[in-house]
Amino acid sequence: MVHMKFILNSLLFLLCISNINAAPLSDELVILHNVNTVDMNAIATPIEGSLIFNTDDKEIYERNATGWNKISSDGSETKIVAGDCMKVTGVGTVANPYVIIHSPPARTCKEILDAGLSTGNGNYMIDADGCYDEVPFQVYCDMTGGGWTRLDYAADLTHQAQFSGGDTNRWLTSNFTLTLTDTQINNIRAASTEGKQRYHGTCEGVIHHKYQTSNYSYAFGFRFHRGEETVHGQEIYPSTMITVSNDGCQINDNTIRSIDFDITDIRVPLINVHSRDNSSTEEFGSPLTNNPAWLR
Repeated sequence: MVHMKFILNSLLFLLCISNINAAPLSDELVILHNVNTVDMNAIATPIEGSLIFNTDDKEIYERNATGWNKISSDGSETKIVAGDCMKVTGVGTVANPYVIIHSPPARTCKEILDAGLSTGNGNYMIDADGCYDEVPFQVYCDMTGGGWTRLDYAADLTHQAQFSGGDTNRWLTSNFTLTLTDTQINNIRAASTEGKQRYHGTCEGVIHHKYQTSNYSYAFGFRFHRGEETVHGQEIYPSTMITVSNDGCQINDNTIRSIDFDITDIRVPLINVHSRDNSSTEEFGSPLTNNPAWLR
C-alpha cells in the first residue's frame, strides 16, 4: 500500500517539475479510470498493481492477489487484533483513531502500592482480572497497612434468634451477602497471597467456642467464600489459622456478650457460620459491615 502511494506522488512530481511554481494544468494530471463498485468487481482478470477510482465511496483501490483493496488516507483499512491484556479502542479513522493500552491497570491494592502509585488510604480503581475482561471497579485500599484490598459485606447478621426449635448442629439458612460479585472477589484472591478477617460474634445464651472450663463441643464452624468449611465442635481448626480472643460467649445466660475469631486465610471472606447452641430462645449475630475481609 505504501509503495503505491509513493509511485503516485512520484508521477505527480515528474509531471509538475517543469513548472514547479505554477499550479498543474488539468491535462498534466494522472487520471485513474472511474467506475462504481459493481463495475470494479466485474473487471475480468485485472492486472495486479492496477489502480482505480471508485465513484461510490470516492476512494482509490489497488489490485493485489486477493482482490481490490482501498488505499485509505485515514488508516481505517488497518485491522488491529488485541493480544493478551491489551485494550484497543477506536476504529482507526482520523475522527476516531485507534488507542492501544499496552499495560492493564493494577489488579489489587498491593500492586498499586508496589508500583509507587499510592496516595494513601482510600478508594482506588482496579482491574481484578488484569486483562479487561471485567470492567474495572472501585475498592477501598489500606495502603499504610501494606496494600490490603477490602471486601465489604452488604448487611450485618442481625442479633436475634436465628433458628426455631431446640439446639442442633446446623448452618445458617442463607449465606452472608457481599458488595462485590463472586467473580470480582475470586479475581482479587487469584492475584493475592494473603487473607485476613475478624469475625466478631455477639451472643445471648449461645456458646461460640469454649463452654465453661474445657468443653469445646459447641464451638462454631465457618464457611469460606470459595465454599470450603472448617471443622466445628473443636478447640483447634486444622489447616486454618484461627485464634480466639475476648471470649465472652462461654457463659450460657441471657446477658449479651461478644467474642472475636481472628482468621488468617486466603479463602476469606466468611459467608456462613455453623452452631450447635441455637434454640429458638437463644440469640446471636455479627456486625459484619464493621468487620470486612481483606486480601493482598
